[in-house]
Amino acid sequence: DWLFTTPLLLLDIGLLAGAKNRDIATLIGIDAFMIVTGLFATLMTIPVARYAFWTISTIAMLFVLYFLVVVVGEAAAEADEDTQSTFKVLRNVILVAWAVYPVAWLVGTEGLGLLSLYGETLIFMILDLFAKIGFG
Repeated sequence: DWLFTTPLLLLDIGLLAGAKNRDIATLIGIDAFMIVTGLFATLMTIPVARYAFWTISTIAMLFVLYFLVVVVGEAAAEADEDTQSTFKVLRNVILVAWAVYPVAWLVGTEGLGLLSLYGETLIFMILDLFAKIGFG
């Protein structure tokens, strides 16, 4: 579902900020790349490949967050005060929640195995509630 929900979140915040269509499309494209490489990380059976794809996906996430702050943030800076305030709140929800996802994967059953499947599922459930419903 992340391949559908996260682009919609980014589309919403991009439109709110008044970002250019090209910039929104770039942001969504990087996001899709991040999700697909994260999926590959989960599906790989060779540990080196798992962590390689996790690293690629995490780097892509950093690009998404940077692009959101800098490029989309510049567009939002030209909006009215209420729009800027709403943008900042939604941007911060994304920044905080999305930064936790790769850490949860790393300590969960797919990565280092420091959490049980139930613990990992609980973390992802809470993150999804915060990142998606909190955003909405």
